[in-house]
Amino acid sequence: MSYINKSMRKTLLALTLLIFVSGAAAQDDDYPWKMPTPADFPALAETAATCSGFTPNNWTVMASAEGDLNTDQRPDCVLVLKGNDSRFIYKNDGLGSEKFDTNPRILAVAFAEGDKGFRLHVQNNSFIVMADSPTMSEPFQDVSIKGGILTFIFEEFYSAGSWSMSNRTYKFRFQNGEMTLIGVDMTSVQRNTGDIETRSYNLSTQRMTIEVGNIGDDGKGKTTRKAIRVRPLPTLKNVKPMFTWTIEKDVVL
Repeated sequence: MSYINKSMRKTLLALTLLIFVSGAAAQDDDYPWKMPTPADFPALAETAATCSGFTPNNWTVMASAEGDLNTDQRPDCVLVLKGNDSRFIYKNDGLGSEKFDTNPRILAVAFAEGDKGFRLHVQNNSFIVMADSPTMSEPFQDVSIKGGILTFIFEEFYSAGSWSMSNRTYKFRFQNGEMTLIGVDMTSVQRNTGDIETRSYNLSTQRMTIEVGNIGDDGKGKTTRKAIRVRPLPTLKNVKPMFTWTIEKDVVL
C-alpha cells in the first residue's frame, strides 16, 4: 500500500519547513540515561476480568484496542503499557525535550474467554520502542484492530541531528495459533532534498513494492516490484523491534 498521498505530502512538507534549520544540528550521544533491564519488566497476569486488568501496579495504559482477532466473534484486547518509575525520568538541559522518559514498555495481547474475561496470549517487552534521545519524538503512534488485522504505527523523527524522517506500519493476523506479521510499510523522507521512498512488504505473498518520488513533484515517480524471502514469518513473540531488523540488504526496519 502506498503512503505517498496528499495528506502525508502536506504533513511532510510542513515538518520539513518547520525544522529545516535544526536538522543539521549535532546530536549528543553521551546522555547518561538509564535504560530498562529485563528485571524492570514484570510478568503480566495470565487472566484478567477486564482488558485494563492486566496493567501492573505503577504502570499506565499508553494505548489500547479491542476487536476480534481469533475469529471467535468475541472482542479481544491489546494493551500498550508504560512504567511510571521516577528512576527513568530525567531532566534534560540540552537539545530536545526538557524531560526524557525511558520507562519500560510492554505490549500485551489477550483473547476474550466469554464471561471469564480475558486470557493473555502474548507479552512482548521490546516491540513498543521508546525514544532514544530527547531530540526524538515519541515513536509509538497508534494501535488498532480492524477486520481481524492488528495494526501498529510508528514514526522516526528527530528535531536535531538527522535529515531523515520515516514512519512504519506493521500488520499482524492470527494464524497457525500465533499473531503473525503479514505486512510492513515504511515511508522515508529526506528533509533536505524532499525525496520520498515507500517500501511495502507483503509477507503473505512474499512480494514487495518500492515507490520513489519527491515532495516537489507530488510524489510521482518510479515504482518497482520484486519478490522477497522472509521465512518463517515473524510473530509477536519474536518480531524484532524498529531499527533492528535488516529485512533486505541495506534496509533496516
